Amino acid sequence: MKIPTLLAAWTALVIMAVPFESKGKDPDFKPPGTEETASVDQANAQLDAVYKRLMSKLDADGQKALKEAERSWIKWRDDEAVLMARAGGAIGGSGLREDFLKAQARLISQRTEVLSEYAKQSTGN
Repeated sequence: MKIPTLLAAWTALVIMAVPFESKGKDPDFKPPGTEETASVDQANAQLDAVYKRLMSKLDADGQKALKEAERSWIKWRDDEAVLMARAGGAIGGSGLREDFLKAQARLISQRTEVLSEYAKQSTGN
């Protein structure tokens, strides 16, 4: 009696361990949020470039102030993006994630414009 039970258990374990191929799998499938994540990454790269340019124009006190402001802004950005996603009707799941990422990209772009203006106004280097 024990041999058939062990055989069945072993067979079930092997079946679970073998990956299944989906015959109808779309080769162009991208998980939800992929494009939005790419937009956030691109916006962050632009923001980083402007941030570095502004930092190079500031004295030590200005650099310290910018670092502190940026830390506060990042916390605000994340909180604001959640609010924007929820206010837009997203309840949870991938819809909330996509709306959150869209909001982040928008806020990052706005911040890039603000820091760009500071860099233009700066009298440093």
